[in-house]
Order: sequence, then C-alpha cells, then structure tokens
Amino acid sequence: MLFSYFKIAFRQLARNKVFSGLNILGLALGMALAILIAVFIRSEFSYDTWMEGSELTYRLNRNRGGTGTSWTPSNLAQKLMSDYPEVVAASGQAPSGERLLSYGDKDLYIQETSTVDSTFFNVLGMKFLHGDPATALDQPNSMVITHELAERVFGTDNAIGKVVTYDGEEEFIISGVLDSKGRLSHLRSEIFTRFTWFSESWTGNNRSTYARLHPDVNVPAFETKITKDINKLIEQEYLASNYTPNKEDFFNWGLQPLHEVYLHSSNFNTVMHANGNIDTLYIFGFIAFIVLAVAIINYINLSTAQASQRSKEVGVKKVAGAGRRMLTTQFISESIIQASIAGVFALLLAEIGLPFFNKIIDRELELFSGDPSWVILCTVVLAILVGVIGGSYPAFVMSAFKPATALKANFMRTGNKGIFRKVLVIGQFSASITLLIVMFFIYRQVNFMIEEDLGFQADQVLSIPMSFDDSFRKVERLKSRIKQIQGVQEVTTTSTMPGRFFSDWQVLIEGRPNAISPYVIFTDGDFDNSLDIEMVAGRFIDDNIGADSISNYIVNEEFVKRYNISQPIGQRMKFGFQEAYGQIVGVAKDFHFHDLSREIMPLVMNANSWRNFTGIKLSTANLAETIAALKEIWTEVEPSHPMRYTFLDEDFARQYEEQQRFGKAILYATFLTLFIALLGLIGLTTFTLERRTREIGIRKVLGASVSGIISLISKDFVKLIGFSTLIAVPIGYVLISRWLEDFAHQTELVWWGFAGAGLVILGISFLTVFLQSIRAALANPVESLRSE
Repeated sequence: MLFSYFKIAFRQLARNKVFSGLNILGLALGMALAILIAVFIRSEFSYDTWMEGSELTYRLNRNRGGTGTSWTPSNLAQKLMSDYPEVVAASGQAPSGERLLSYGDKDLYIQETSTVDSTFFNVLGMKFLHGDPATALDQPNSMVITHELAERVFGTDNAIGKVVTYDGEEEFIISGVLDSKGRLSHLRSEIFTRFTWFSESWTGNNRSTYARLHPDVNVPAFETKITKDINKLIEQEYLASNYTPNKEDFFNWGLQPLHEVYLHSSNFNTVMHANGNIDTLYIFGFIAFIVLAVAIINYINLSTAQASQRSKEVGVKKVAGAGRRMLTTQFISESIIQASIAGVFALLLAEIGLPFFNKIIDRELELFSGDPSWVILCTVVLAILVGVIGGSYPAFVMSAFKPATALKANFMRTGNKGIFRKVLVIGQFSASITLLIVMFFIYRQVNFMIEEDLGFQADQVLSIPMSFDDSFRKVERLKSRIKQIQGVQEVTTTSTMPGRFFSDWQVLIEGRPNAISPYVIFTDGDFDNSLDIEMVAGRFIDDNIGADSISNYIVNEEFVKRYNISQPIGQRMKFGFQEAYGQIVGVAKDFHFHDLSREIMPLVMNANSWRNFTGIKLSTANLAETIAALKEIWTEVEPSHPMRYTFLDEDFARQYEEQQRFGKAILYATFLTLFIALLGLIGLTTFTLERRTREIGIRKVLGASVSGIISLISKDFVKLIGFSTLIAVPIGYVLISRWLEDFAHQTELVWWGFAGAGLVILGISFLTVFLQSIRAALANPVESLRSE
C-alpha cells in the first residue's frame, strides 16, 4: 500500500509539473528560511550554557525604578564569599578596553580585554586548553588568553610560559589558554588579567560580580537578604560622609542566571555590552512562521484548485471500494512526499544562502558544524508537519467527494466559489503587506535617527583613544603645535565622546536631600568649540580659571529641567567624592550623546583629570595630509602606541547597526514572502485560465475586447488584495507602534506609508496576473473553444 502511495505521488508530480514545481519551490524557500532562523535562535540560546556549573552561576544586578545595572562595588565578591554560606565562590570582572599586545615583531591591538579576580575561573567554568583554571591568575603578572588569540600571536607553539609586553609597559606571562573556539559567551574578552586596584566604597561601582551558589539556595530569599545587608552598608557610608540618604538612594539587588545574561540585558546598563535581545528572537521566529505559513497556504490553494482535475480519480476509487480514510491517507502521504522533496532542496538552499544570512545578522553560523544531526532531524520533522498541515484540508475535501457527483464532467465548475481559497489568498497578501508596512517604517525610523540634528557637530571630528592616564596632559602641552597643522581647527581632551559609553556619577545639590546620578563628561575648555556645542546661559569651561579645573560645572538643559533648578547659574553642587561645593557656571543646549532610541538625560561637564579621548576638529581640505601630520606628532604623546582613530559621525551611526540589520532582515523576509505568494498567485491564475478557456473563447467571439477580458480575470484578484490591505493596515499599525515604543525619538507614522504598501503589492500582483492573462486574451478563440 505504501509503495502504491509513492508511485501515485510521483506520477502526480510528473503529470502536473508546473503546479508541483511551484509547490515544491515555495515550500523549499519557506523551509530554508525557517531552518536558518532555527539555527540562529539555537545559537543565541547557547550563550554561556557550555560553562561548567552555569545553571548555578549568577550575575548580580542593582535595580531601581524599573531600570537596572550590572555595575557593582569592588568588594562585593569578597563579602559574598566571607559572609554568606549560600555562596560557593564569587568573583569580579571589569572591561579594561582596547590594549596593545606585543610579542617579538608582532603588535596587535586587542579590542576586548578584562581585569578579573584570581578566583574568576573558579566561578565561571570556562574550559582551558592549557593551564590550570584554579591557579592561572595566582601571580599578579599572569595572563589568560583565548585559543584564537594564541594562534594569531604564537601560531602552533604552546603559549604557556611565553612573555608578552602589555600596553607597551609591563611584561606578562601567559598562564592559561581558553578552549574558546565555537563557544559563545557574553564575555567577549580575548585577554584576562588580574585586578590591580580595588575600592572599599559601597557607593562606588566599577565592575560586575558573579557568584556560584549551592544547589539548594532559595534565590528570591537570598536576593532579599543581600539587599537588606548591602543597603545597610551603603547607608553607613552615606552617614559617614554627612549625607542622610532617602529611599531613592538604595537599590534592590538581584541575581540574574548566567544563561539569561546575553539575551535579557537590554534594559540593563551593563559592564560588558551584550549583543543579544530576546525580543529579536521572537521577531525572527514570527518571520519564520509568516514565511512558512504563506508557503503552506500556497500548497493548500494549489492542491484544492486541482481538486476538480482529480475528481474522477476519487470517484472511480470510491466506486471500487476505497474508503474516505484510505483516500485521506493517500493525499496526506502525497503531501508529505512533496514536503520531503522540498526539505531536501531547503537544506541545499539554506547552505547556499547561509553566508548571505550571516552577513545580514552579523554572525558566523554554520549549518552542519558540531552536531549536524539536529538540523537534519529538524528538517525531517518540519517536512512531516508541513506535509500534514498542508495536505490535511485538500485531503479531507477530496476524500469527501460523492462518487456520482465526482464523476460528472462539470463537477466543481459551478456552485463552488472557492471561498476558502480566497480566504487563504487574503491571508497570504495580508502577511506580505504587513511586513512591507513594518519594513518601511523601520527604514524610516533608522533614517530619521541618522539624519536628525544631534545638537553637536559630528562631521570631520577625529576621535582618538588614549592608552595611558597621563596622555591627555601631553596632548594639552602639544595643543598649540597640533593646531598649527594645516586642516586642524580645534583640539580637545575628554573622558568620552558622543556615541560611546557614558558613566553616571553621584552629585549632591546644595539644599537638596537626595543625591542624583547624572551622566558626566570630564573635559577641557575646547570641548564646546570642537563639537560646536551651543550655550544657552553662562559660559563654558575656561582653562585659564583655576576653579574650573575642580569645582565649577557646566550642565545641560535637561539637568536644569529634570532637577527643577530655577536659577542654574551660581547653583552650588559637588560630586559625591568631593569635600567642598562648587557652582554651575554655564548651561549647554541639549545634545544627543546617546543614540535617538534613548531620551536626552541630565549631563554634567567638569574639567577633572580623567580623560580617555582626544577629539580633533578638521577641515575638509587635504584630509590625508592632515592625518599623516597628526600621526607624526602623536609619537610624542604615546611613542609605543601608533595613533588609531575613528570619525565621530561614524562612531555615532554605529549605534544604529542593530536596527539597520533588523531592517534588512525584514526587507529580505518581505521579498521572500511576496515571492512565495506570487508563486501561488501564478499557480492560481494559471489554473483559473485553464478552467475559463472556453468562457474566454465565447466572450471573444461575442466581441469582447482584450482589455475587457484582462479586466474580467484580474478584478477578483484585485478585490482580494484590497481586502488584504484593509486587514494588514491595522495589524501593521499595531506592530510598528509597539516597535517604536522602544525609541524616545520617533518618526511620524504617515498615512501614505500604509497606503503605499498596499499599492505596491497591488501593482506587483496585477502585473503578474496581467502577464498571464494577456496570453489567454490574445489566443485564437477557435483554439480556445476546441480545447474543451
């Protein structure tokens, strides 16, 4: 019996090459995308799960008022280990930024590095290729590196015991090599060295803390316990500095499971910025569902459309004694066979399309790496599910035919209006129009953020990172020489630049009971001119005024508004670490120092001596010569570090890469969905024309024009797409409105964006139907009438 099903199935494929080809191609494309998205989602969920003991490892977080941070005090890990029996081990980690690694004639800038406690690898169970994780960082100048970095620096030589120069200053001994290939983690560092500086303050937060707990620990109860204990220590520190804290000065302390850190940190101010976002996975899963659903709808449409052609087959089999159950099994088996063939092609298409998919999502996925059996198993399961779902309705429809009716020549030519097929077509195009609406407004939002006035000058401003604490003093001494270089207009040194990480600091306003935590820039008197920042009151920092270097402050408009300061100029305030109060001497016009997905926050600018960047404003003429001259003079600032730089506008635009990748993913998903839907439309149009060949011939004999016939054939499809637009517009509005909620500054939802999506789909669909209809309309009516 099973063999006969196979034989009949392949006979049907051969007999209906066009319909079968369209079915298989549509299913293969939908399944290929579903496979790629499944590989991506599986990869995203694998972050940190490979670490030994990951199910008992947590990252500590502080949260207050719906926002949180993973920045914690230096001494938290030590307290956890000494005072809490619930904790097996605890350790801290902080990013140490870009660092220069030198070995022999090799000089490599390593983008991601970390400083950690000596116990770090006892808490996070990273696997080692060489070295002992328990003792790898016992010595102060020991260093653990990833396997990839070891290969780049030492080739095939064993790295253990090798001596490298770090940041052009100190020598370190390689004491461990991580087995990091193919292991995904939110910790992206390639180098781990030991902490050399600790703070005893409970109000200062400079690193993340990880803890491994005993299996029987009640995590919520433990969170309550440490919240009470640590907040008591914070209160004591406030009181010791003659400050009486309020409830707003305290946090709730939480434990975030290690396997959730990568995907569930989008609402956290994190030490190591996680790239993952669980919402993105939901969206990609939804895209896979939509594309696969459209492909299945195609199959159902084309299969039910062919029902009349197989009615005699069903009638003969029923007369011969075949039951409904046997016929249903036959048709579902045929569907599964077609879906299985599509599955084979889907794997091939997925492998071919994987490099392009990787480029869109900025990953390095491999389809058959590691254990390929799960990909094959998923494809088999998917093919069976698609086959059963796609074949069930046609099977039940065709198996329900009555023999006497099914054997009639005009069966299904009258009385059957194909309501169900029309509903499915509406569903297909509603999905396509919805995706097109979402894609349009995503691109509109990204372009809005890129083109919006930032409130500062980002073009032609070089951002140069500095490696040493005293480098900014050298730049200050060389400013006059740097400004003499042709093309250099302004020079500034600053703790950070717009588009990069901003830290918040505790600030006390005289006469106010609560401490506040605005963002802070430590900079000099040339910062405003270098970035063309406008002042709305008072003045900017003046390097010639001694008080400006310590106790005078510039604030932005949002600071004045948020903290309700009626007379900002002269208002006394200070940082929490300072003894004496200074005063506000200027108010700067608000500017976007973060991307436009975030609202402008209160900002304080001060001339304290923590500077990590040099900013140089250039003219557009002779840019290459200007940069070459800057590189030459930079050898006097950091002789061991060649000048590396980026342009500020590029740095700022880089913040939108995730939204741009997401927009591209929606774009290509929309194209694929529309293409699959059009395959179904081609099939349905072909079927309609075959059924109406005789009608078209009669109408032409009676004088119908070519345009009239094309209009007759097209109008039903135009109506369906019109209904699809009416359904898609509210759905698209809800989806894009929800997506835009994450952005503090939003583009306008213009009406023509919704109407345009429907018109685009209508135009493409009409063109598809028109090209097929015109051949039938131009055919010889004699031949059309002879065809039946």
